[in-house]
Amino acid sequence: MMLLLFTAISVFFLLVALNGFSEREGGTALVTSLVCQSAGLILSAVIAWRLAGLFIERFNWNRALAVLASLVVASLFGSGLGVVSFFIAVFAAEAMR
Repeated sequence: MMLLLFTAISVFFLLVALNGFSEREGGTALVTSLVCQSAGLILSAVIAWRLAGLFIERFNWNRALAVLASLVVASLFGSGLGVVSFFIAVFAAEAMR
């Protein structure tokens, strides 16, 4: 849920950053950003799922602690990919200009 909120805020800031670009350039940048962020959300979910199992099975962590730790790691990973997708989208729009 937190990553979806971060994605929505990132898209808003991307729209502000793309002010002054044409519709062709801005549309391509938005699609690029949303594709990258969607991939980041899917990867974050997979990381949270796999890390929780790893922490529980291999390291004998408490289940609640393992889930909490995996969610924190996945959220940081997804947020980092969101920031990277923001810059990729801006560079894509600038390259089309």
